[in-house]
Amino acid sequence: MGKLDEFFKSRSREKKRSELEILEEIEAYLKEGGIGEAIELTKELEKEPNLFLALRMIVRSIVETLDETEKTEALRETDLEALREMVRNLVPAVNGLSVQRHRAILLSEIAVLFYRLGDELNGDLALKTAINLAENDASVLRDIIMELVRRGLLAKAGYAMKMVRNPEKLDVVLVHLVETFYRARDEKRARLLLEHVSSPFHRAMALYYMASIEGERDREKALKLVEEAFKEAARVKDPDARFELSLKLYGLKHELLGEGFSVRDVLAWREAPQE
Repeated sequence: MGKLDEFFKSRSREKKRSELEILEEIEAYLKEGGIGEAIELTKELEKEPNLFLALRMIVRSIVETLDETEKTEALRETDLEALREMVRNLVPAVNGLSVQRHRAILLSEIAVLFYRLGDELNGDLALKTAINLAENDASVLRDIIMELVRRGLLAKAGYAMKMVRNPEKLDVVLVHLVETFYRARDEKRARLLLEHVSSPFHRAMALYYMASIEGERDREKALKLVEEAFKEAARVKDPDARFELSLKLYGLKHELLGEGFSVRDVLAWREAPQE
């Protein structure tokens, strides 16, 4: 039996494909719309980076399929259910990943897919898990909330914000998003996000960035934003942080007015009673 065992082991080694070959086959299936076949092939991947790559390719393919279909026609319920089933089939593989960042990224994308496919319950479960996994990763939190807002899922973006347990970290994320949307001339979404910033310091910083951007478009509007930022800065309790803000804001104000920087104004504002 020894020789027979060796024969079968040899045959097994010959048949085993490299993970690159599997990934290439997954890619080929996705190009042809074979999402189900691609999902099945992920079971052959053992290395986590390769599995993460494959799962992300599949999620992106489902998103692209949905985007393209929605441009030309309304999806029938049977089509929606087929896509929902595909997304559900991805969840066990995603939950099997050991890297929290990888799970958070994929589950947030899956949550958006569930919402778009009308499966709110599974969307909420995926989003809640993604937020918990990304609690200490500001860049992932930013991407999760930004994608929800970009997709018009504003109520879900608010739901995500409430789940973040660290207000300071959330404020940093929101300030970045306010700046990003304002730069893209989406003032409505920028203002919506600004309302969720909890600390006066970060609200003042968000308004500072908005005023800096607006300075290239409309000086008068930019100056109004600076004054709005000053009001927020006056509410900052820490005197050093408040003084830091005043330096930034006075510097920007004088730049917008084309005037030299006034130390007297800054010191006078610092010594004035704050609200």
